[in-house]
Amino acid sequence: MPPGYTFLQSIVRTYKQVKNPIGTMEESMVRFNGTYSVNLGLKRMIVTQDPGFIDHVLRVNHKNYHKSPIQTDQLGKFLGKGLLTSNGEYWLKQRRLIQPGFHIDKIHKLYAIIKKTGDEFLDRFPTGGYVDIYPLMYQLAFEIVINSLFNIKVPVEDQRKLSEFIKEVQEFVIKEVRQPHKNWWFRLSGEVKRNLNRAKAARQIIFNIIQERKNSNQRFDDLLDMLLEARYEDNGEPMHVDQVIDEILILLIAGHETTANALAWSLYLLTTHEEELKKVRKASANLSVAECVASSELNAVIKESMRLYPPAWISDRVALGDDQYQNFSFPNDSIIIVFYYGLHRDKKHWKDPDLFQPSRFYKTSLDKEKVKAFFPFGAGPRLCIGNNFAMAEMVIFLQSVIQRFDFKPTGISPKINPLVTLRPDQVVLHVEKM
Repeated sequence: MPPGYTFLQSIVRTYKQVKNPIGTMEESMVRFNGTYSVNLGLKRMIVTQDPGFIDHVLRVNHKNYHKSPIQTDQLGKFLGKGLLTSNGEYWLKQRRLIQPGFHIDKIHKLYAIIKKTGDEFLDRFPTGGYVDIYPLMYQLAFEIVINSLFNIKVPVEDQRKLSEFIKEVQEFVIKEVRQPHKNWWFRLSGEVKRNLNRAKAARQIIFNIIQERKNSNQRFDDLLDMLLEARYEDNGEPMHVDQVIDEILILLIAGHETTANALAWSLYLLTTHEEELKKVRKASANLSVAECVASSELNAVIKESMRLYPPAWISDRVALGDDQYQNFSFPNDSIIIVFYYGLHRDKKHWKDPDLFQPSRFYKTSLDKEKVKAFFPFGAGPRLCIGNNFAMAEMVIFLQSVIQRFDFKPTGISPKINPLVTLRPDQVVLHVEKM
């Protein structure tokens, strides 16, 4: 096992971690040179920001690792058994079924939906001295994923219920993870039941949309069409409607807040780096949608933002069998905690790691070492299935918003809120029309 903390020290560190997760982990990473162990009785955890170790777990020996019960069980009881919340053969079968629909050639059809949604959103974009950008990006990302899933007009009340469900279920799961000693109270107080009822209501909304789609006999060229038309290789059968709902809930939760976070951080970083804003605004002027998606400058801004503030700032895996990496050996059932936030700011792999420098991601300056230390969408077979879609929607909207609006700092710095994703708290900017 790597060096680390004894049982009593681990208890103290766990308390500190609840209060300040990122700061506590950064402190330990410095002390133990990037990888350390935590001993919590029967649970043995290894926390790492070593890119080689991360690659070993996520890609090289991925068959020896599953996602932990935090995602498969605690999140899965609300979202069902989709790609994010399943393991093993079932996950592999679903991944093979759905993967072709997210190939970059396939999502070209969604660009027009993304562009139209973004432009309509900007028509009602607020201006003034103190505009909190984050709730706006949260709403925008939700509208894009809803319109991309269902290229129809979803009733406003149904949209509201789905959006609230996504927000509330994530916050509740974090409470369960950070306060396991209160699980009895969550059940006794009815909080678990309330969230299960919200999940039931969300599933009913999606079920109704699916039934309307099936009855319409029309094509809409959206993600729902893709899910309904997908067929298993072994028997040529489609997914059961409950499986379709599971995957839609996963796409809603995985493609909503992560995108909102990345866009909010990107706008904040550009606003506080005026020369970078001018540079990308000039480079992206008059680009077509397809040119936006291919733009080195736009992509570099988003990638540099996700380096500094990775939406998926942490993840975990559980070892199915004994394993070894370099001088470390560890038994089955060990929990591996991957600290992407720490790796993305590690001075061993990045020059001036705390500075916002999009140019480090220009195609001419990008080298293999940087790629090995950058995991914005994970890695290996469980690489985020919607990575191409996410990058496309972010650069398309970023180009539109910086061409139509100017941003100035207000002196208010957002606080980092490390929940399931790395959410910014109050991204307050000065916004004016160009």
